[in-house]
Amino acid sequence: MAAKEGDIGLHQVPFQDSSESESDNNADIEIESESEKEEEKNQKKNQSPSPLSRRQYGNFRRYYEHRNEEGPEEDPRLELLRKEWFEDKECLDIGCNDGTLTISIAKMFRCQSILAIDIDPELVEQANLNLRDSCLLMQMGGSSENNSDDSAQSAAASPEKEVTPSEPSSLEKRNLLEVVTFKQENFMESQHPELYDTVTCFSVTQWIHLNFGDQGLITFFNKIWEVLRPGGVLLLEPQAWRSYSLNHYLSPVAKKNYSEIEIRPKDFQKILLNKIGFRTVEHINSGWVDAKHLRFNRPVLVFKK
Repeated sequence: MAAKEGDIGLHQVPFQDSSESESDNNADIEIESESEKEEEKNQKKNQSPSPLSRRQYGNFRRYYEHRNEEGPEEDPRLELLRKEWFEDKECLDIGCNDGTLTISIAKMFRCQSILAIDIDPELVEQANLNLRDSCLLMQMGGSSENNSDDSAQSAAASPEKEVTPSEPSSLEKRNLLEVVTFKQENFMESQHPELYDTVTCFSVTQWIHLNFGDQGLITFFNKIWEVLRPGGVLLLEPQAWRSYSLNHYLSPVAKKNYSEIEIRPKDFQKILLNKIGFRTVEHINSGWVDAKHLRFNRPVLVFKK
């Protein structure tokens, strides 16, 4: 069901792929400790490396430590998010890595549920460990202060619907383990009979594109459309084309697809609106302009079904 261009009613803000800093080229390169490198060398002596071990799907270890050096609560994307997209909503997070951002969203915005998926089983295992650690901290009394701060941030993000620190939180009545589920899954190959109110896809499109090509990217967008309820929201954070040039070497498949790709990130908006059928789009960004965060200062596109 492609929307007619005259009926879109969207914010006509072109996706500025060229606006990202040159330092964005290094945005998805993992910085590993010497001990981790040594451990990988030992593993390679005993077995051939799997595709996942080559990071070909963007499955970097300690990704959020590299991206948010001040800690998970300082992720600038959290300031962009509105509680109306998450509060009491059933959500799907595609490419959750170690779950750091997923857990922060669940705590801050009181989701009804979040299913967070990643192709890498080791990252999913780490995500579950992080989830249990977060639950323990909340049970030990850390949740009261966090809930107060989170409520204030939520109110700032959505002033038309104020939330006061004294307002009862659903997370005080429900264990976070009942809200968040981490699952190892290749979204391109899986079936989702369930429908969701919100789908998040942060810094994932490059890896879909490099591993599955132009047609795979279209399939990915179609699958997201199909799992969203009418009126549902897609939050998409695409990488710039320059990032592809640095990361296409991670596998032979990515190298081949890179040489054949015709669609560019600047084309995503037109495809999602005119071909896939989303009705509107809004561009938001974190506003971080200091050198420390500039390489991750990607726009987030909010599409509504």
